[in-house]
Amino acid sequence: MNYVIGIDGGGTKTTCLFLEANQCTYPEQPKVIQGPGTNPHQIGFEEAGHRLTALIKKGLQTFNVDSAQIIGIGFGLAGIGRPEDEEQMRGIVRNIFWNLSLSENLNSFIGSDSLAALKGALSLTDKSGILVISGTGSNAIGVNLEGEIHKCGGWGHLIGDEGSGYYLSLKALSSVAKAADGRGEETLLTPFILEKLNLHKPEDLVRHIYGRTHEKQEIAKLATCVIEASERQDEVAVKILKEAADQLVSHVESIACHGFGKDAVITAAGSIFKHSKILKQHFIQEIETKELGVYKEPYAPPEFGAALLAIPDN
Repeated sequence: MNYVIGIDGGGTKTTCLFLEANQCTYPEQPKVIQGPGTNPHQIGFEEAGHRLTALIKKGLQTFNVDSAQIIGIGFGLAGIGRPEDEEQMRGIVRNIFWNLSLSENLNSFIGSDSLAALKGALSLTDKSGILVISGTGSNAIGVNLEGEIHKCGGWGHLIGDEGSGYYLSLKALSSVAKAADGRGEETLLTPFILEKLNLHKPEDLVRHIYGRTHEKQEIAKLATCVIEASERQDEVAVKILKEAADQLVSHVESIACHGFGKDAVITAAGSIFKHSKILKQHFIQEIETKELGVYKEPYAPPEFGAALLAIPDN
């Protein structure tokens, strides 16, 4: 039995799927393992290579697969979207193949996690579609009826990532500061965030936030406070989530004008869509109201898309 490997490498975690090479649908019992994040711009290309090597090796052992049975590997990695990034990653991938005794002529896909996610999200019958991703960061990608790929977002947390977990967290922190000053409404975000950060009063946020450098995903984790407060009908939290949904809809609008009809599939993925019903419902409602396309749940996860892109002649 031959296999292709599909890898979804994010900033927080990496998922690796071993897919039978003749399988074109997502299996009921997928062979999947997970490891730490492999975004090369966060941890470095060399470290990403080490982590990917360890994860694939673990998968080969876990599923009792011989390296000779692997005919393709798809690497869908966060932060890999520019030609120079892909070229640098190709050198890392050659080392991975060497270290695992894989054929250097192995069929491979090296590209962005969003492209792999789009491939997995659309079913075989979907002719065109747009995928919006909201997790730690945010971006959107679509393929139109002519097969052209169009993207929006992905600018990173300093100049982009609207509608993401990081965005929600910044809005929440700002709301806590405004409430403390009397410039904004009282909100459950204040006690929720203070408890999560083990702080006593809003003023403690200054030392906590500015006292040291925080990783992007560390700040983004505060999005759970926004979601929890919204479930308690906190008006400030609900407003933040709906504003975030509107930002994500604007991503769709940006792409939809490039040859996408009203019947184009619109789908969504990422932890924020998964855990916030308010954001997801508002997003779908706006998609339908603006007649941007037809919303469908994603067919399969990104690692499946990465595997499909690695199948020879696919």
